Amino acid sequence: MAEDSLPGMSPFERIVLPHLDAGYNLALHLTRDAEDAEDAVQEAILRALRYFHTLRNVHDARAWFLAIVRRESYGARGGGRANVPTVPYEQASHLQLADSAASPEDVAQRNLLLAKVESAIAGLPERLRETLILREIQQCSYEEIALITEVPIGTVMSRLSRARARLVAELGGGADTGESP
Repeated sequence: MAEDSLPGMSPFERIVLPHLDAGYNLALHLTRDAEDAEDAVQEAILRALRYFHTLRNVHDARAWFLAIVRRESYGARGGGRANVPTVPYEQASHLQLADSAASPEDVAQRNLLLAKVESAIAGLPERLRETLILREIQQCSYEEIALITEVPIGTVMSRLSRARARLVAELGGGADTGESP
């Protein structure tokens, strides 16, 4: 973004709109449908704009906006769009492991691992999945997750621990993620 474009931007544009990608990522993981995710984010933007005056601390803008996206995402699921073709959740995922220097075998192996991980995450109970997505993909702090999900930090830590344990169990405990123990 060009520095000279900042003076013409409203406070809402400067404070909230930088979090649109994070909002869409969260909505996509929660709704598991690209169109529902887009709708949820659009509604969240409108709601955030309407209630922007209630944001007390601009440092909390990301968590505040993601909380709105979360609520809208849960409201968007099954929004009466039967028989409308959508992009499958797996194809819409923003997780990419492509490496131009990797061999076709390496790419295939990474894609297989990615599919296993995405399937394991999708199989988690909703509350565990959202906590894991907020921490590991959105890089939210425990405090931000507590604010977004409206639960105590202890609950956040417990859910995150259970989500990680279930992923390890689902992936066989010895899945090669390319990281050292």
